[in-house]
Amino acid sequence: MRARGLLFTPYGEPRLLVPGLVGVLSAFVIALALITFTNRPRTEEERADNLMRSARPAAAEQIYARLLREQPSVSLALSLLEAHDRARLLEKIAKLRAGEATGLPDDDAPMSEEELDRLVAELPEDVALVARFARGVNAHAVPIDVHEKISERARREPPAPWANHMLGREAQREGRHEDAAGFYEKEGVTFAERRADVDTALLIWLALGDWDTLRDRLADDRVAAAAGPLAKYKLAVHDGDWRAAARWLPGVWAPRLGGTGLVMSAISALGWAFFCARLGKLGARVRFRLPMYVVAFALGVASVVPTVLLIAVEEARFKIVETGDPARDVLFFVFGVGLREEASKLLLFLPLLPLLRRWGDKLDVLVCGALVGLGFAAEENLNYLAQENLQTGLGRFLTANFFHMASTGTLASALDDFVADRERHAAAFMRTSLFVVAIHGAYDFLLSHEEYGGTYFAMTAFVLLTKLFLEAVESARRRADRGLTPLHAFIFAVAIVTGVSLAFGTMAVGPKQAFIVMGSGLLGQAIIVYMFVRTLRTM
Repeated sequence: MRARGLLFTPYGEPRLLVPGLVGVLSAFVIALALITFTNRPRTEEERADNLMRSARPAAAEQIYARLLREQPSVSLALSLLEAHDRARLLEKIAKLRAGEATGLPDDDAPMSEEELDRLVAELPEDVALVARFARGVNAHAVPIDVHEKISERARREPPAPWANHMLGREAQREGRHEDAAGFYEKEGVTFAERRADVDTALLIWLALGDWDTLRDRLADDRVAAAAGPLAKYKLAVHDGDWRAAARWLPGVWAPRLGGTGLVMSAISALGWAFFCARLGKLGARVRFRLPMYVVAFALGVASVVPTVLLIAVEEARFKIVETGDPARDVLFFVFGVGLREEASKLLLFLPLLPLLRRWGDKLDVLVCGALVGLGFAAEENLNYLAQENLQTGLGRFLTANFFHMASTGTLASALDDFVADRERHAAAFMRTSLFVVAIHGAYDFLLSHEEYGGTYFAMTAFVLLTKLFLEAVESARRRADRGLTPLHAFIFAVAIVTGVSLAFGTMAVGPKQAFIVMGSGLLGQAIIVYMFVRTLRTM
């Protein structure tokens, strides 16, 4: 009775606030413990790196400066200088917006130029030399003696570490891109720990559109061995070789997170799977529904495979790519992203349909379709969380699960009607398919083009689609069942995703910054809850 009192008022109305807060707190604690257990403790340098990715360069600068004093290295010195330059830029922007030379809070104020110069002067000679060169490049005035020493070290056989890298930076800053590519390539093939410089060189040739040189450089075994998959994929797309593109694309898409991403995605998937189980009345037919639900989720994860293949074909054969032009990008997101993802998920749902039509009902079709979408979203979440922009990654992580569940569930229901009576439901199936694909494309387009409203307008597309799905589920459920309500399951799922996201953000940049970078995603969650409480209250 005490548990029921926490979930329901004396009048039988569901309580939402307390269960939601308990869910957020529980998910936060569990996720934090699992992330800590499955990953080595985050270093101060990793924390500073995350602060840089989350537009907090001044806070990162303070950490880099302390670490550089304790253990001088070229990489830390360059990271410090980059953080300092970004912090100075943000400071100037803040002053211009304020209309006066007001000071910034300590956490947002960069160190003075004099303090930075003193720090560089105290470094060991080799580290200080590279740092002075980098300072000169940023100021467009490298001291002559410093330039001569770096150039001499770059010409050595073998060259000194970082020398060619720094000359590449200078050449790139001065617009001598071909020279820059040569310096970066030499650094990358000479030092295995900086093989990323090879990719930088290849990306320069890509940016220049010099496909012949790119092809020639990749023909060099040393360059090909050090290069990542991106340049190889782009070349395959340019050459129209979709087989080679399909070969390299998984490497481009490969999740870049380790245990943390898997833990977050798994916990969130469990939360939404619990919601689906309550929505689909799992307890009424456990023997049939449980294995169907598990298989549906697994098929959703597997639907990433045809999606990757379609991406390779679309980009290599039909040149359907994002261009930055809004008019063309609308078509890309609708007929590229939306079409391929929805088609792939529906394709993997198809094997379930005969079983569902024979032994299941409309509710089973909707929930199994939703679970296919959830499986796809669970894998896709790994890439969202691996994005260098933590704010964008967490924002999409908070909303993408339910979006894919709603879209695939809606399409699965329409397909079931079409199979039942092709003549009667053919037009409705086409309308639903076009609607879902268009809404999916609009959602992704708006998230990628902040100038058109970004996350806030994307929520409109989100609401339209998920409301359509929930109304179909409400009709299929026919009457409410006993036990925990679907509304409670929904609140718990949202709470779990929010708590897990807070844990991830806290581990990455601290609790205060976690709330900041999750801002737009949390707003999206609030809109979702507000819009669908009324719909779910009746189930």
